[in-house]
Amino acid sequence: MQWNSHSACMRFLLGLVFCLAAVQTRAVPGTLPDLVTRAHTIFLENDTGFHELEYSTILELNKWGRFDLVDSREKADLVMRLENGSHVRVVPEGQFPSTGAENAVTESEIPKGHTRVALVDPKTNAVLWSDTHKTEGGKVKNGHLLDGLREAFDSYEKGRH
Repeated sequence: MQWNSHSACMRFLLGLVFCLAAVQTRAVPGTLPDLVTRAHTIFLENDTGFHELEYSTILELNKWGRFDLVDSREKADLVMRLENGSHVRVVPEGQFPSTGAENAVTESEIPKGHTRVALVDPKTNAVLWSDTHKTEGGKVKNGHLLDGLREAFDSYEKGRH
């Protein structure tokens, strides 16, 4: 009898440890790919339909100073795409829409009332990093639209030292 209660207690504690580890893993921001950390230029694509979000993002990027904005995808190391899930994306001739299998970030649902900030490889259109932020129309709620990206860079810098 004592062995069974001891075994049940051990299983419970082991399960608790795994749950805590999963929560901790989820709380840590994802690592930034090398292409993102080496990038200097960025092209902004606003697929939200709200010019206010684009203007806010430009102001944040200028204030941060991490990237230089360029006027075309061809000149950019990265594309920053703003999306809210209410757009239809045109796929260039000869290319096919992503199935999500190769990059789950690109196909994840954007919650209503949120905007996704995605960093995209301008050559392959692969999503390299993304984050969602609460928005209401063209207004950012609670903080700034690029807070998640700045936090990811802060974590990257701390990990390098």
